[in-house]
Amino acid sequence: MAEPSLSRVTVALMIQSFDTMYRRLTRMIPGMFDIDQLAMTLFAMGFDQDFISRCRYQYGWDFKTLFPALDDGSFYGSRPDGHARAKGQLHLVGFATFLCGAFRQYPALRTPLNDHFERSLLNDGYRFDGTNLVPVNMDTSVPQELAKLPNRESLLCDLSSQMRDAYAAVLFIDLDHFNDVNDKLSHAHGDECLASVVRIISDVLRHRGRLYRVGGDEFCAMLPNCFTEEAAATAERIRKSIDALKPFFGMVKVTTSIGVAASDRKELSAADTLVKAADEAMYVAKHTAKNRVRTWPPDKTEAAEAEANRHKRVNKR
Repeated sequence: MAEPSLSRVTVALMIQSFDTMYRRLTRMIPGMFDIDQLAMTLFAMGFDQDFISRCRYQYGWDFKTLFPALDDGSFYGSRPDGHARAKGQLHLVGFATFLCGAFRQYPALRTPLNDHFERSLLNDGYRFDGTNLVPVNMDTSVPQELAKLPNRESLLCDLSSQMRDAYAAVLFIDLDHFNDVNDKLSHAHGDECLASVVRIISDVLRHRGRLYRVGGDEFCAMLPNCFTEEAAATAERIRKSIDALKPFFGMVKVTTSIGVAASDRKELSAADTLVKAADEAMYVAKHTAKNRVRTWPPDKTEAAEAEANRHKRVNKR
């Protein structure tokens, strides 16, 4: 099967991304790259000469040849249906790989444009994996660690079965500052961050419980035959392990707030009630100091503080 082609949208975004890398940042900081190139990239994708001329004269790009292999005019070929098809895709994919790698190595150069570029690459059927762009099936674009996790419905079903004859505890795990990974880096980097966190939690839970994904950056762990104190100790090990992570891509420090609830309390005899209680405890942890573990029922003073802090944050928006 032939590798997917890069669309015109992706190429346009790729060129704009390159533009941000060569443009002088300040008087004292020169651009990262010298742009004496690019016209052939556009032409190889089928952009007409009028468009290229506008890029050259209106946008101020001093084009030379980016890929000499495209300079011989062979980038067009005939198809059975009579329509021309742009060649040179291998070179374009190589250029996109260079861009993805450069922005990963120098994350300070990223702009919101990078998110659009990476989403467009994903729509074309490519994902940046390690140091390469690799063709992917769109259904497998989510990291394996995330794709294989059971969801909230599975959690409630498993809890109900467990609680018929035995106790269970739930850890409600919410990541602190995760949105900064998406906002300052990209959603692709966000998925990498989540996959790293899942690996850490799974290692702590090994043979002790099961992990579920109940939201974008929210997870629950079910611990069979576990009381509150033991569950809180497990939650603390998870918290410390995530806290030990270095800032993602050198920019964003991610921690976690965890709520703990166990069915050894008779008020928590139903699966949905137990999950809700763990969620309430997490809410207090997150909206007081973050990066902490709290058990249900929460302290009334801390619960009031959490609610007041949440309202303050909402009103600032």
